[in-house]
Amino acid sequence: MDGLLIDSERIIMQACIAVAREIGITYTQAAYTELIGRSGPDSTSRMIEQLNGVENFNRVMQGLDSILATHNHTFPLKHGALNLLKHYQANNIICSVASSSPTRHITHRLSQVGVLDFFSHITSGQEVMRGKPSPDIYLFAVKKLGLIASECMVFEDSETGACAAIAAGLKVVVVPDLLQPSEFVSANCHEVVESLQDWLNYLQDRQ
Repeated sequence: MDGLLIDSERIIMQACIAVAREIGITYTQAAYTELIGRSGPDSTSRMIEQLNGVENFNRVMQGLDSILATHNHTFPLKHGALNLLKHYQANNIICSVASSSPTRHITHRLSQVGVLDFFSHITSGQEVMRGKPSPDIYLFAVKKLGLIASECMVFEDSETGACAAIAAGLKVVVVPDLLQPSEFVSANCHEVVESLQDWLNYLQDRQ
């Protein structure tokens, strides 16, 4: 969801960097990208380490909440997301969300941009023991759909998520957000495209 369907990662990253700077800490994009796609507990522990302690982490999170509140926690859809969802709906393709975010964040953010009803199922990182890059969340999402991995395609923006989907045996289309895919992901994914609109254009060209 974050960084793929909605443009949230960039906004959150920039806010974290700005708040950290205000309290005298240099926080970088490279540090933030280490968190992308990981489960809440995993990303929290990593960020605490990056910021040199729980106190600094809490101050950055408080500042982040304040900044997001001014935007009413609304993040815009990524380019092509709505068009692709409409295309799949029109062609009776089942769509599901598998996100490391808490369920309440998933439903809230997707509802705000009007696309929640395009998805038949939602799977949160809270529902599995191991977060991405473990394949658990994707295996559970596929099980909910009553399908097998080879019948499904995953769209991922992050290295961590792409590795999880590859490990689960799924075809993966990578749509990079803040970080380009590694050589491993590039070699093992189905395709790398610049946006979801580009993928839709590809599908329509084949029709």
